[in-house]
Amino acid sequence: MRQVIRPERNKLELPGTGEALVINCDTRRRPESEAAEIFRSILTSLNKEVSLAKRIDTTLRGHLLGETAEMLTARSSAVAIVVPAFPSSGRTTIGGFQLLFGSLLERTEVAHDPIWPISSSFVPDYFRGRFATAHISITDVRAGAGKIAERLENLITNKVRIVISDAMTDGDIETVAEGAASLPFEFCPVDPGPFTAAFLSRKASSGNKSKVLAVLGSTAEKTKKQLGFLKGKISTAEFILYPGETRDEAFERLYTFINTCPADSELLLLRTADEVLRGSEERMASTLASLGKETLRLISGEIRGILLSGGDIASVFFEGVGTSTLAPLVEIQPLIMGGRILDGDHAGLKVVTKGGLIGEEDGIYRAVRWLGKERE
Repeated sequence: MRQVIRPERNKLELPGTGEALVINCDTRRRPESEAAEIFRSILTSLNKEVSLAKRIDTTLRGHLLGETAEMLTARSSAVAIVVPAFPSSGRTTIGGFQLLFGSLLERTEVAHDPIWPISSSFVPDYFRGRFATAHISITDVRAGAGKIAERLENLITNKVRIVISDAMTDGDIETVAEGAASLPFEFCPVDPGPFTAAFLSRKASSGNKSKVLAVLGSTAEKTKKQLGFLKGKISTAEFILYPGETRDEAFERLYTFINTCPADSELLLLRTADEVLRGSEERMASTLASLGKETLRLISGEIRGILLSGGDIASVFFEGVGTSTLAPLVEIQPLIMGGRILDGDHAGLKVVTKGGLIGEEDGIYRAVRWLGKERE
């Protein structure tokens, strides 16, 4: 990433492949006409191959419409997706209203900002007047990425150029990003940062066929909820090891599974059935770990990272692939550790280990997203 602090004093070098160029325009304290001129001069220096995104303030201060309009004028076929939520900082959007720790903006301290006092929390009002504008509700967001894609296609057909979306959680932002990234249109994120990161990371990896392999031996209720959280957010091909199934039968099915799973699957999930025969836990854990090892052997070139959870899965798996040493890199959530394999045939591969009773509802989702990243 390269950051330009004072663009008027620098000749802009175009970003290279895979590089992010951050330009600090410093326009909030300037008159609207001057802010627009700064935006125009920067936009004309960037070619059409450079993806655009605009950072905005989470409390809606600044020349939101004017600067977004300049961007859409420069890119005549683009659509701006406005996602002002930043849940980890207490900023959420519901019904088109921006909330600060659950309160309307006009009922918080930003109502008395000496430079830019805020008197309304209704986000669509800030973007009306230059282009057709529409709002995506939290109901549509919670319906999944497919619903987002459907709504966006309909809005674009009706010439809408600015779309404002609700979001109450990081998962909501990921869903909107997933839906938008699945479509062949030019979108310009307008947000405080989280949506831009989620959207561009998906667009950058959309042509990449690498996958995450998850081997889950836990049947705990927490694990079931974590798997439920994945639905609609990550494209998953699932293999289930059933009670009473012989090792040979399971391996025969595995080969069929690998040969027929969709090429665009981001996650290959190998797990035990919800019901496990008492007394067979150790055997099933061993078989499941062996299935994971065989999957890795067969398509190691497509696997970017591995998630191991439940029972003796991790120890059996690591022994099978000749791994004895891991390097911890990050704690994704308490007791969910992301690291890298240091020895054996798969040295360098990223791995996450977790217990079946460990993690928040989005624990597996966060682990898979971390494993899918190209870089730390």
